[in-house]
Amino acid sequence: MRTTIFKHPEPEHSKTRIWPVFMPFMGCPSKCIYCSQHRQTGTDTKTLSEIYQTIEREIPTFFAEKDRAPLELAFFGGTFTALPFEWQERFIKLAAEFKKKDFLTKVRCSTRPDCIDPAQINVLRSAGLDMIELGIQSFSAEVLRRSARNYSPETAEDACHAIHECGIELGIQLLPGLPGDKSGDFRRDIIRTIALNPGAVRIYPCLTVKGTGLEKLYLAGKYKPWSLNRTEEELAPAVLRLWHNKIHVIRIGVAHEEGFEESVIAGPVHPALGQKIRSKALFLFLRSRLALLGGSPRKLIVPQKYSGELWGHKSCLKPLYAQIGITPDNTYFTSGHYFELNYD
Repeated sequence: MRTTIFKHPEPEHSKTRIWPVFMPFMGCPSKCIYCSQHRQTGTDTKTLSEIYQTIEREIPTFFAEKDRAPLELAFFGGTFTALPFEWQERFIKLAAEFKKKDFLTKVRCSTRPDCIDPAQINVLRSAGLDMIELGIQSFSAEVLRRSARNYSPETAEDACHAIHECGIELGIQLLPGLPGDKSGDFRRDIIRTIALNPGAVRIYPCLTVKGTGLEKLYLAGKYKPWSLNRTEEELAPAVLRLWHNKIHVIRIGVAHEEGFEESVIAGPVHPALGQKIRSKALFLFLRSRLALLGGSPRKLIVPQKYSGELWGHKSCLKPLYAQIGITPDNTYFTSGHYFELNYD
């Protein structure tokens, strides 16, 4: 009997609680066909001044209550770098003051690829901005056109390079399943994403939400969303490929605020979508590892922290594992950090 020892394929990363600041549609030059930020975030419209005052008041209060670990501050939901520049500076400088007090470790914002001005980004970096997440959504020109994104794949790539050149960490957001999507598009999106070397990626499978242009297309029979099965089959190998390239997948699927699912009329909605995808990616990894070894498994030892991930949501992956000779009878969990596979 032979033994191989290995780690989980996901790259190691520090876990820090994020303090999200939602800015629904603020700075956005137009409304994308799929977008319904108020329903998704559960956030009402506020002025920039009100948002600023809330941050200024609530973060010190949060830390005054008891000893807490530092946070990451993240500006989501709008197009941060398209806000009036004086407000961009004000927000980042406020965050920098909180960094000095050890309230924050990192500041990030989300924006569009066509709203990147290197000169302004350099100013924000000097003021304390650490990361920019680009809502690229797709590198397909047809998908971008039909989704009313109004920029080209080349613009998206140029924005990524500009962020790297400014010395800021790059994040990429992808939205598979948009109108115009063709077989193979998402795989190509992942290849191009890896080539751009982001520090992190978010994947939000497209949902059809009430009140959007996408709802009209869907009801008119002009748009067909991805099924949950296709979403799993497309995303699991994509996540594994990102892991193999040392790219952290921050999130899979949108965060559902209270009542959001009632607004979704079609698309791959599942309460444990992230777990399903991660579990399937781990299965693909273990299956490929076993195939390379060319043996039959006798015993699999798994770190306890992955006990909820291994068999999948409600043990849905047990039949697939059984096909490669891994069952609950020859699988054991340990407090260690490594997987161990004993095989003939």
